Amino acid sequence: MDVRKANELTSRLIKAMTAALATGETIELRGFGSLKVKNCKATVRRNPQTGETVNVPPRRRVIFHPGQELKTALRGKPGAALD
Repeated sequence: MDVRKANELTSRLIKAMTAALATGETIELRGFGSLKVKNCKATVRRNPQTGETVNVPPRRRVIFHPGQELKTALRGKPGAALD
């Protein structure tokens, strides 16, 4: 596979994942982990430099949960190759 085809495939994959997350779907990559969207409520925070309160609007965040195989691989020896 040449670099151009690999870039195109990667681009298509990221666009499909982005579209799925935008509609609220959960993406599960077996052995690696899952991605899901979390809705965060509006909050009031404080600017640490000025002490002024700041209203933070509600937002959506993508949350990653590592899979068991990834967790196990990361607990192995430092610098060991991941199979």
